[in-house]
Amino acid sequence: MELQVWLKNLDRVSLGSVSLDYKAQKAFKVVLTWMVKTEYRGGCHDTSAALYMLLNELGVNSRLCIGEVKINDRNFFDHSWVMIDNVILDASVCMPNIGGYAFPPVYASKELLTLATPEIHYGIASPIGFDSDAKFVSKANLSEYSFGHPNKLWNLTKKLAKKAGVKASSEKFKKQYGLVTRNIMRD
Repeated sequence: MELQVWLKNLDRVSLGSVSLDYKAQKAFKVVLTWMVKTEYRGGCHDTSAALYMLLNELGVNSRLCIGEVKINDRNFFDHSWVMIDNVILDASVCMPNIGGYAFPPVYASKELLTLATPEIHYGIASPIGFDSDAKFVSKANLSEYSFGHPNKLWNLTKKLAKKAGVKASSEKFKKQYGLVTRNIMRD
């Protein structure tokens, strides 16, 4: 199963500090494992926000990002991910909502199948820009983003936090992170 390979390889990639790696890998493993086991497809905006909150609760300073990802010479997709310093953490890229494409998750800017640099390129602007959904997500804070499903993001984060050993309520996440907006990444 690919998940087992990804988790094994995750332990081989470093962000540069044992303490940082332990915390970041813990959060990443919880999000990745949950996504794969539930087959949660097309949820990059939710899962990147949950990963961002978990990392910060564990004391890891991170940035929540949105941008376009270039697949090849002609194809792009809108996407959300997390960055620590200048490296990418992207669990959701392995469960896309776009047919015909799937990529290994990315941790510390390495794809977790071969530990190579990802074949996809983050933050590359396409000729057409964001679609209407990504335009909304890029401007909305997390409370505004979650408005249509008021408890979905907060309950998801609470569920994942419990698996990561972080004690926090849905209300705490909403209060503490509701005003967070995504960093728009473009070349």
